[in-house]
Amino acid sequence: MLVDDARGIATAIEERLNASACQGVKATVKAEELRPKTVPAGAGRPTFTNYYIQISDNTRIATLTLGQAEDLHDDVEPDWDPDRLFDAIRAMDVSVEKAD
Repeated sequence: MLVDDARGIATAIEERLNASACQGVKATVKAEELRPKTVPAGAGRPTFTNYYIQISDNTRIATLTLGQAEDLHDDVEPDWDPDRLFDAIRAMDVSVEKAD
């Protein structure tokens, strides 16, 4: 279910960005799997998956939780450019890094 939520949020953000001055900025889903190092005898090894939304303009990248991404979606205005977008992401205390 969470993967569907993450995909929906990423799609909604990208649509909102494409309707603004942020055309070309991408929103993608990032999955991170975690497995406990030890499990009780006889138990299977569970896998926990966390989903994030990555926002990238090919020079910068930021990774947001689903809640942060929803908040960002609500905040994006039609006149935002990529600089304004990443300023808003930084204001959420999210790290913005150079893209590879």
